[in-house]
Amino acid sequence: IHALKNYKALIGLSIFLMTCLIIFAHLWKIVAAKKGIVSFTPEQLLWYIAFNEWVLISIPDTQDEMEQDLQNGTLAYLLPRPISYLGSVFAEAAGTLSVNLIILGLVTFLFTWLQVGVLPFHPIGLLPTLFFGFVAGIIGIIFRMLIGLSAFWLHTVDPFFWIWEKLLFMLGGLMLPLSIYPEWIQTIAYFTPFPLILGQRSAIALDFNLQHILTLTCSSLAWGTIGLLSLLFLYRKGLRILHVEGG
Repeated sequence: IHALKNYKALIGLSIFLMTCLIIFAHLWKIVAAKKGIVSFTPEQLLWYIAFNEWVLISIPDTQDEMEQDLQNGTLAYLLPRPISYLGSVFAEAAGTLSVNLIILGLVTFLFTWLQVGVLPFHPIGLLPTLFFGFVAGIIGIIFRMLIGLSAFWLHTVDPFFWIWEKLLFMLGGLMLPLSIYPEWIQTIAYFTPFPLILGQRSAIALDFNLQHILTLTCSSLAWGTIGLLSLLFLYRKGLRILHVEGG
């Protein structure tokens, strides 16, 4: 409800999303697809980038809210209440993510379709793409919450978020598929959650097969579990610091 009422933010995100797609459409149509460095056609490449930007822009900045909760004392105020702080933060972020994915998904689909004019993939590939888009957003929230917990030690989350964001762009295959990268970079990337959040997930619409879906499912379960366990562990460590310092 809060996300829907904040329609001005959704309008701003939609404008930003369309601006990115316009730039990428002209840039990679000339540079990447024309020179043949990727196997995708210009139309497929724009859809690939659109699916990446759709999820990336939809993930809320949960880490900033958690930083503010720690700095202004909101966390200490909420701890005595019979509700999980992590659970409430996650629920709020998941609600915002859901609204963003729906609204920005419609904007992404209509805008990209108008730009390209065709669907360069089978429509059945959209179903797992939408599902794994939501899963990727949830995993993105979990790792952003991990970044938010760094405020217990650093009191500011910006350094970790900058590192996370740049690695996500590079190892996630934001603008170009990982297949054009050197093999050693591809190997490193597949040992991180970044391809799951962006490129590997977006490519499922353009290269739909059951093996790809199985790989994404296993990766989602693995990284979701790792993220949740890490979140609980660091949260308990952070609370000890909070209690030692007197709240």
